[in-house]
Amino acid sequence: MKSINEAKTVYDAIRPPEELGEAVREAVRYARKKNGPHLARWSVVVAAAVCAVFVVLVNASPVLANNLYEVPVIGNVARVFTFTQYEEEEDADVLKVNLPALENTGNSELERRINYEIQFKMNQLVEEARQRAKEYKQAFLETGGREEDFIPTEINVDYTLYCNDGGIVSFLIEKTETSASFYAERFFYNIDLESGRELTLKDLLGPDYIRIVNESVKRQIEQRMAADESAYYYSEDEGAFTTIRPDQGFYINAQGHVVVAFSKYEIAPGYMGFPEFEILPEA
Repeated sequence: MKSINEAKTVYDAIRPPEELGEAVREAVRYARKKNGPHLARWSVVVAAAVCAVFVVLVNASPVLANNLYEVPVIGNVARVFTFTQYEEEEDADVLKVNLPALENTGNSELERRINYEIQFKMNQLVEEARQRAKEYKQAFLETGGREEDFIPTEINVDYTLYCNDGGIVSFLIEKTETSASFYAERFFYNIDLESGRELTLKDLLGPDYIRIVNESVKRQIEQRMAADESAYYYSEDEGAFTTIRPDQGFYINAQGHVVVAFSKYEIAPGYMGFPEFEILPEA
């Protein structure tokens, strides 16, 4: 069992191979040639082919996915991420953590900021989750439950990498708690490696992004409900979708398109899961 400090020591010792550097720099140089109001969009387009290959490989191969954390780098192209994985078990919970770390971007300050934010935020969320698990067990026992019948809370922290190339990195970190109920928190990161800042919907879709996203989401909701009788999204009386939030979660997919993501129960019943809507560029 690895502690997070032990895992960090392993991560700090990682040195990426040289052959990726030129591929990353070439993608950045290409994006720079397209400098202008649509720089962020060009970077995403350049990334699409590389991202598609990576996403297909990771998702299609269970062997590859299960062994990535044992390998310091992810192949010859998408090696911006390394992995930290550890498990811990206590009386009230079972904890499994699998986290990404950003490196070899050419921007050490960006790496320190993002990696620290991820570690600090996840450590805090895990501690809060473990405290809730202890309180849940205590309540279970105090209300007549037997120790041998108690099922520990499962706490999982994992991530999904959607796109990773020389210009754009897009990934999700999700923390879930499963006991008598299910609780999830999701955090999206969309980073422009050249500027070192997190991309916004406005960067990617332009100043009219709110209208673009709102119209697309509403149209897709209608299409989904018409095509599938089991699909259901809240009506106006139930709190139907009207507009995106200022902190709307989203990621960039393998095709270089924005995908806006909603929480469970936010715009639809729980059985609909976490609704997502791909926002295609306007003609």
